[in-house]
Amino acid sequence: MTHTCTPPGLGRRSFLRVAGRGAAVAAVGSAVPWLAACGSSAAGGKGRFTVKLAWIPNAEYAGIFVGAEDGLYTKQGLDVEILPGGPNSAVVPMVTTDRVDLGVEAIPENVATAVARGSKLKIVGAGLLKSPESWISLADRPVRNPKEIEGRKLGITLAGKNTALVFMKRNGVDVSKVKLVPIQFDPAPLAAREVDAIWGFASNQPVSLALRGVKTHVMPLADFGFNRMQSVFFASQKTLDDPAARERARKFMTASRLGWEAALRDQQHAADVIIKRYGAKLGLKLDEQAKSLAAIAPYVKGDGSGTGPKGLFWMSDALIEETITSLTSIGIKLDRSLFTNELLGG
Repeated sequence: MTHTCTPPGLGRRSFLRVAGRGAAVAAVGSAVPWLAACGSSAAGGKGRFTVKLAWIPNAEYAGIFVGAEDGLYTKQGLDVEILPGGPNSAVVPMVTTDRVDLGVEAIPENVATAVARGSKLKIVGAGLLKSPESWISLADRPVRNPKEIEGRKLGITLAGKNTALVFMKRNGVDVSKVKLVPIQFDPAPLAAREVDAIWGFASNQPVSLALRGVKTHVMPLADFGFNRMQSVFFASQKTLDDPAARERARKFMTASRLGWEAALRDQQHAADVIIKRYGAKLGLKLDEQAKSLAAIAPYVKGDGSGTGPKGLFWMSDALIEETITSLTSIGIKLDRSLFTNELLGG
């Protein structure tokens, strides 16, 4: 049996704001009261397993939802509780204090920063083997490579500014020839041609714009030397050191892999699951979720061949090095000891 508690609102990485829903993210509000109401199954119960997501249900977590819907966790002997997140619902503290068995964090630097401050955590798998962070431009005036950024007006979020500047400098872009314009996550400024490109995610803003009939060109940072794994699974060292807790975590990762493989094979089924379970409460739309899943699929696969060298979630030496290099360049301290494939058979 799988339990899922659901808060109101729409998701950060969905961004699928069709006309009339531009304030969706703001409408989410605080998720803390909802989490308190849901409670936690906490680590330790026989067969019980709690996973905390970084954001609320959407296509970003399709494999987990398919795993729940199709009974893949039950087949592993697990009774899984899924705790979605929200804008004021941090994942790391829940894992650090053993209130949940495992967390899924959007970006690895959040885990790395906690470890640098003394938390005993390990990243145990990568939901996205390739970063979907991208420069997004209009199809009729594309930004196809870093040098073409020069002379352009770029829309940038506050959170992405440092990474964007590092990326440009690493790729030989003369930053003095670039005008940065502060924007939110909404791609409206690009659609209105107020900027030439925006900083965003290949699986989000391009989908939102396509639903409005706006064609875009996507330039992933990962294609130009700036890649890091994202949507990372992580656990406490205490969990990994406890044989019973570690085995439950291994079974969860096994079933989640199978769930994602099933979601990628039958994306329509995955989208149907998301809408069936959460659509009525979250206002999600089937076509949005289907298109978002299709857009994110290559980043789940990573190398484009299907499942990566050793299956989904597997953190290869090359990917770990890319992640360390990229995070170090933006001032995050970490080393290889942060990552382990032990729950994936490594």
